[in-house]
Amino acid sequence: MQQPEFWYKPRGTAANLLSPVARLVQAASVRRVRHGRRVRVGVPVISVGNLNVGGTGKTPFTMALVQYLHDRGGVPHVVSRGYGGTAAGPMRIDEELHTSAEVGDEPLLLSAFAPTWVARKRDEG
Repeated sequence: MQQPEFWYKPRGTAANLLSPVARLVQAASVRRVRHGRRVRVGVPVISVGNLNVGGTGKTPFTMALVQYLHDRGGVPHVVSRGYGGTAAGPMRIDEELHTSAEVGDEPLLLSAFAPTWVARKRDEG
């Protein structure tokens, strides 16, 4: 695969005008990471995510990562905040019982690949 050509084009006016906002978001993120609550969960954790909400390939990447780990003898589980669902959790998704309205569409999809948990507080999941 090749990176998209637009990555190397000069930034436009909108990007230049929004760059101060980007610096504020960056500063807030750095502060949250530095001063956030640390929790030891007793298992290895791989975090898949970014600041974008959709369309960036997190779900397909997670499915491929789950398959990769499974093929190497791992027993991966997925934890999601359940974006779009009403359940706060923590709860394990059962595709026979739960709907996307309850748990979100991505956790429901991921539950076909690995045990998947929805929890607003991810460390509880």
